[in-house]
Amino acid sequence: MNRLKIITAGAVFLASVALTGCQGSNPFTQQKSPEIPENWSAGAEITFGTNKAQAEVTRSEPGCWEFLFTDPPELSGVEMRLQNGTLTASLGELSVEAGGGDFTILPELIAEGIDGLGNAEFTERDGVLTAKTTVDGCSCTVTADKSTGNILSFKCPGNKLAAYFSDVTPYTEEIGLVEE
Repeated sequence: MNRLKIITAGAVFLASVALTGCQGSNPFTQQKSPEIPENWSAGAEITFGTNKAQAEVTRSEPGCWEFLFTDPPELSGVEMRLQNGTLTASLGELSVEAGGGDFTILPELIAEGIDGLGNAEFTERDGVLTAKTTVDGCSCTVTADKSTGNILSFKCPGNKLAAYFSDVTPYTEEIGLVEE
């Protein structure tokens, strides 16, 4: 009986040594998530508490964002630019550097949450990647399409803020929107 145990143990040892060179995927390791595009433009539906807005959002590079509001009518045409921490709001020829306030925090939260994804760990379910981030002490969730890396949504429940992105298109400053 002991002899059978010794032979079995030896066979298991040899099989494990022989299989160490085999290639294959380990189901317990996290898959590398796709690169989140650095430069893109998209339509966005933004909810802040009971307020709703629509905007064209452009991220020309990390830290440089533009929000051009198209709805509601009171915000239509308002452009908010965030460049490396400085927020400017403009309507036509009128332009002001925006200070703190309820509505000026929207672009800052969205931008910081998405820009902060560099080292975030993603989980995957049904082709959607989800990452948890923290912005100004509030937990936020960002989702992205697994196959393209395109941002799908940003949610910050502590600030009652959600942004849903659609029609994501690559963007470069030299040539504007890139046609695919």
